Amino acid sequence: MSGVILHNAVADFLAVDWARIKSESDAAAANELRAILSGLDGIEDKVFALRGMACLMIEERQLWVEHEDPEVGQPFTSFDRWLKWAAPKSWSYCRDAMRVVKELGADFPELLRIRRCNLEQLKKASTSVRRLPAVIEAAKTLPEKQFVETLNRDHNQHLEVKRPVEMAPAGDVAEFESAIAMAELIEEDCKSRADAIKVIAIRYLTDPGNVALWERRKAESA
Repeated sequence: MSGVILHNAVADFLAVDWARIKSESDAAAANELRAILSGLDGIEDKVFALRGMACLMIEERQLWVEHEDPEVGQPFTSFDRWLKWAAPKSWSYCRDAMRVVKELGADFPELLRIRRCNLEQLKKASTSVRRLPAVIEAAKTLPEKQFVETLNRDHNQHLEVKRPVEMAPAGDVAEFESAIAMAELIEEDCKSRADAIKVIAIRYLTDPGNVALWERRKAESA
């Protein structure tokens, strides 16, 4: 049912009449756009678990044989080949999702309420810990860093939060590149992009105003 609801919700959003919204009064447009954003909130989290469960059921029941491989005109002979046909742009993502859902083996409706990063961390926890109601609740409500801290502190786990390198969004690339070019031109010690990025970071970290604000925010959150 959740998958059908999600599919219908996405279809509704794709069919939004943007021209009509542009012509509406400010109040009406504001309400409708807020409804769109509220409806989309959390969909990304559900998509990962939904894909995982769908793939797991296909694999376990060998349902891929119900579809014909267009290249040979015969039923598919493997799940992997079927998946690359059924989800050519996201098959690797789907495989990751299926692996997590399979390893957790938890109540599926609960998984739908946990974002992907916490599902991945939950999978790394010991079997006895990952099934605790308090842990499931923490996975649903806490940011990844706090969730990992909770697992390590309260349940004697030894997990880490990965810090992947994130590319700047397309709209921010020009500003990012301008800052690097400026540092490379101004700072005599800059011999590479890495040097420029380090200089920019040092300038930010040593700015008295930033340091004072950082100390104050730390004290407030302690």
